[in-house]
Amino acid sequence: MKRVLFLIWQFTWGLPQNLIGLIAFVALSKKYEYKAFGQAIVTYIPTEKAFGGISLGMFIFLNPTPLKRTQEWVHDAHIHEYGHTIQSLILGWLYFPVVGIPSFIWCNAKSIVKWRKDTDHSYYWLYCEGWANHLGRWASKLPFQEQEMLERGNYDNPF
Repeated sequence: MKRVLFLIWQFTWGLPQNLIGLIAFVALSKKYEYKAFGQAIVTYIPTEKAFGGISLGMFIFLNPTPLKRTQEWVHDAHIHEYGHTIQSLILGWLYFPVVGIPSFIWCNAKSIVKWRKDTDHSYYWLYCEGWANHLGRWASKLPFQEQEMLERGNYDNPF
């Protein structure tokens, strides 16, 4: 019953991101491995590019390829991206303007990436990233493992 309610909620209230995620999942699932994580589906897209992960509703796409990535990083990325899945449940149609667009800019804008590095701000300092860590840890009931998450994940005070 819990799974059915989750699916109904994601594909009504969170329709835009889940529809895009479903299309991407269908296109990629023939080529890449996938598995369940909580109520989400994680598709593993190994690439040497700097892509880490993205959550589109209940569909998570994660790059497990080592670019200085450890098993602890992959573990924590599951939890973090699952937090974005929970944000999708909460925000529904507002997910893209409140989380998706700010997160995309925070991750990809060269000037912001440089600012984070120059000022030693954690990636998780942005409200939606710290909030994702908080929700992911709460929903998955799993602890973070990587030092960055333990020290600067902002999950106890996501705002």
